[in-house]
Amino acid sequence: MTAVSIAPHVEAAKRLLRELEQHADAAVDVLSRGDGAEFLAVVKERETLLAQLGQVVDVLAHERAQSGRWTAEQHREADSMIGELTRAAKGVHASHERLVSQVAVERDRLSAAVRRSDQPDSVASHYTAMAHAPRLGTLSVTG
Repeated sequence: MTAVSIAPHVEAAKRLLRELEQHADAAVDVLSRGDGAEFLAVVKERETLLAQLGQVVDVLAHERAQSGRWTAEQHREADSMIGELTRAAKGVHASHERLVSQVAVERDRLSAAVRRSDQPDSVASHYTAMAHAPRLGTLSVTG
């Protein structure tokens, strides 16, 4: 296989990376709406895309390992294509980091809500105590 023949694999990888970046943005939007089921569906789609990307990267790695028969020009061409792929991957990494950050914020918000729900409400506790307090009887002298 020549450097030119890896071009379709590089393009497939770049397409998958673009889809991953779009899914990260979609996941952040779904997360902000609080739709847990839809968020899990988006994450599952991301996992599928990552698996596909892994397969394409495996093919590219195998072909690069066989590059000993390439000419210097083919190496330069392949390096250029891999450089484009690397830049695309950096963009996806940044979008993934944003997603991870938003998930952590949501996790912390939900964790704080659960902790607050476990704590007694001081106003409710006061009214409960008042409702169960022994009533003092009063005696009226006038009637």
